[in-house]
Amino acid sequence: MSSDLQIGLSGLLAAQRAMLVTAHNISNANTKGYTRQSTIMAARPPFVTNAGTIGQGVDIVRIIRHKDDYINSRLRDISSSLGSASVKSQYLRELETVFNETSEASLNNALASFFKGINDLTQNPEDMSSRATLLEKTNTMTDTFHRIDDELNQMEIFVKQSIESKISDVNKIAENIADLNNEISAIHVRGIESNDLLDAREALLQDLSKLVNITVTSENNGMVNVSTPSGTLVSGTSSISFTLEQDPSGEIEIVNSGNKNSKYVFYTGEIKGLQDFYNVTVTRYKDKLDTFASNLIAEVNKIHSEGVGLSGGFTSLMSTNAVSSVTAKLNDAGLKIAPSDGDIFLTVINKSTGEVTKNVISVDVSTDSLADLQTAIDGIANISASIADNRLRILADTGYQFNFSYALDPNPGNMGTSTASVSGIYSGQANDVYTFTALGTGMIGSTAGLQIEVKNNIGAVVATLDVGDNYTPGNIISVGNGVSLALSSGTVTAGDTFSLDVVSDSDKTDLLAALGINTFFNGTGASDILVNSDIAGDVSRIAASTGEVGNITNALRLVALQYKTTAVDNTTFTDYLHRIASSLGEEASNAFKAEDSFTDLETNLKNRRDEISGVSTDEELVNLVRFQQAYQASAKYISIVDGLIDKLLISIG
Repeated sequence: MSSDLQIGLSGLLAAQRAMLVTAHNISNANTKGYTRQSTIMAARPPFVTNAGTIGQGVDIVRIIRHKDDYINSRLRDISSSLGSASVKSQYLRELETVFNETSEASLNNALASFFKGINDLTQNPEDMSSRATLLEKTNTMTDTFHRIDDELNQMEIFVKQSIESKISDVNKIAENIADLNNEISAIHVRGIESNDLLDAREALLQDLSKLVNITVTSENNGMVNVSTPSGTLVSGTSSISFTLEQDPSGEIEIVNSGNKNSKYVFYTGEIKGLQDFYNVTVTRYKDKLDTFASNLIAEVNKIHSEGVGLSGGFTSLMSTNAVSSVTAKLNDAGLKIAPSDGDIFLTVINKSTGEVTKNVISVDVSTDSLADLQTAIDGIANISASIADNRLRILADTGYQFNFSYALDPNPGNMGTSTASVSGIYSGQANDVYTFTALGTGMIGSTAGLQIEVKNNIGAVVATLDVGDNYTPGNIISVGNGVSLALSSGTVTAGDTFSLDVVSDSDKTDLLAALGINTFFNGTGASDILVNSDIAGDVSRIAASTGEVGNITNALRLVALQYKTTAVDNTTFTDYLHRIASSLGEEASNAFKAEDSFTDLETNLKNRRDEISGVSTDEELVNLVRFQQAYQASAKYISIVDGLIDKLLISIG
């Protein structure tokens, strides 16, 4: 009879424990990372008799987890890819809002407003209100540069903090996995599967895979080892920890806390996405913004430095950019704008007589230094130059002014007894020298067929002017390329000549812009671009004119910059901004598509995992009824056996 009771008891206990497992499944139906468990039952070894074997009941031999290691491994891989894609998509969308090219406060609108301010100035270059408006529009543009640069810097700070936080998460997870390895191994040696601990470890591995891409290998002792592409993260019961370092260029690196020379490189995961955004993406768009700002500064300053404001010239100028050494060669003196070989035209004006003297300073940037330039300028009559704090200072003597304008010399000289006067704005594309030569002898305005030939510096004839009996002395004759000539009455002899410098660029070297002499902007990039303090304090110094106050030649040159196809990266300023916006939009769109694709893959894998590992409450309720019935049957059987025992005892009692 005791054997009968043991059989009933085994069925009772097996059903009870199976119900406990089922109840455990139901209670964890919504637990993240939980894997469905089920009981494996087997018949006890039978009792052997001569008549045959007699069963001894049932035992629960194992409680298993329903899992698919391949799906779990694939899910870790996809989660890691999704982690990096999600980070990239999120931050690129935020980067789009920083540039915000669709809003009224965009840099493109500020740039258009700046050029409109210059264009408005061309309508009345002497109007102080137009000049003040241009200053305000420029300040709005520079503020926009600063805002974008500041926001990019703030993004860098936030991304760096996010990396540090996620590194801390990786370190904690790795440590917890090592601890769980220890607990699981201790139970594993007893031949028992610690299912809930295994679930906890699998959940940690899943969380870890979102942060960095990992490879998981199982050991016979129940432990797992976790490695990254650059080395082991968890080995048995020990783990390493990461820390953040920045290399000399500022790029973020992940290194072993115990060995700073051991760098860890990841292919996917949130940390990889954040690293790429910090090291590559933000840096690239900051460089684009700085390239745009530095080219705008350079192009505007190159033109502005050659013009004059309402005073028509200067009595004193100090460069704003210092060289690294006064004796350093100019092409190696630390200047942000690279200077070139060429000529600088410096014009000296006698304020009392109006006499204009043009001087040419030839510069070889590979041999000349700032000290050499200072010596050359200092040798010009009525001008002095000095150097202080590695910056050049130019002064005019009392009663004189100077400028770097490319205006024509109105009084280039005489031809015989006739006085020559020049007017107009030279429109040629290259600096040149026009030589005027009398082709005959006679009286200006009287001698029939009297002509003057004009040749350029390579001897090509530019024009042949009729100054004989068909010409009225003092009348203006067009020479060409915007240059006009007038001759007073007088006699000339064949071969009489005079020369005229015609200049399209009075600073072929770009040294004025490089040194910051009579420039519109200060600064070198987006973070420090500002209106020159001299102009901010006195808008009359905005150089809208060339030489003669009131003309708008320089302002028109500044307006034309808006359409210059080589202004920055072989395109216009506006198109360059459009390229940035288009590139950013395309990059954000591709990142979103990648995120969407990996999300779908992860969802499909999770669904497949849930089909195997997930808890179906309906199925568990069916199991619960089944085990409950088995429990009741076993209990009924024990009750019957108990009743038989009682009757037997009574009958023999």
